Amino acid sequence: MAMARGGIKSLKYKAYAVGPIRCRGSHIVSGAVLPHTKQCFPSSYFTAMKGCIFTTCVLTICLLCGVAYAQSPLAIVPYAFENILDTVAFRVGYRLTYAPDTSRANHTKTQELELLLGKRYEQFRVNTEGYDNAYSTPKGSGTHISGEGLAASVFILDRRLGQRQAFIKGIAPSVLSYVETATQPRWEMRVDTQNILGYTCQKAVTQYLGRYYTAWFTSEIPVASGPWKLGGLPGLILKVWDSKHEYQFEATFIENKPKYSPMIKFIKGRYVTTSRERVNEALVRIHRDLLQAYEMILGFRPQVVGTEASVISVPYNPIEQE
Repeated sequence: MAMARGGIKSLKYKAYAVGPIRCRGSHIVSGAVLPHTKQCFPSSYFTAMKGCIFTTCVLTICLLCGVAYAQSPLAIVPYAFENILDTVAFRVGYRLTYAPDTSRANHTKTQELELLLGKRYEQFRVNTEGYDNAYSTPKGSGTHISGEGLAASVFILDRRLGQRQAFIKGIAPSVLSYVETATQPRWEMRVDTQNILGYTCQKAVTQYLGRYYTAWFTSEIPVASGPWKLGGLPGLILKVWDSKHEYQFEATFIENKPKYSPMIKFIKGRYVTTSRERVNEALVRIHRDLLQAYEMILGFRPQVVGTEASVISVPYNPIEQE
């Protein structure tokens, strides 16, 4: 069995049975990225997480599922929204195809996401239409969705101020948030064209946040937007992928004044503001030590039956490489 620095026993992501959970303290481990504040620990969260049986089941599912993660290594409760920011003029569905583990490049997963475009604001998030229709109000009550891919994130862009606010679940007791200047990629235009969803699209390329992207945009929808943080072209991006084919977004539908998600709303509930760099550092740290993620949320570090390892790591291939 491999030895990590400092003599800590570690193992790569693997299926193990979960035995008795033993408490090793009620606080976040020292050296954790996030501050220990009241905002981080709403009492209702711990009430919902009580019980060794529930903890054992959640950890068992996560350890036995046998897949890698690109954002949060945990299941999350779907976001709730309140306070209208804007009316949606266009709703665009995107299918994200991504490779969560670089050592298994041929193994890809998909995720359905959506871009909501208003007069001033735009929001990019997981498409929960089918999920919401399957559960009663409050939407998603008592259920969870996987935090992999970009499902754990919501991005709200204020085009007037040129600022983007991101929200991330599943790596701390509270939702994390950061605000950044919405710097657009510097695109190089190409003469190539193709048809996507009935729209004539033009090709463009760029290097952005550590990846080299090829995009197809249509000037027939003259909004400088696209999936995730990609935008800045003279038309809506309908398809884009990186040079390693580890992340690809492709539009699946475009709706004008949609009946579902007709409003752009703000995140409901508490969140802790930090920086993009600290969020990315936290994500790297937690994927290196999955049990730390549970310790941060539950207040104690679970033990896994069948191994003496104190660290369990999972593959991590973030969309942001810098």
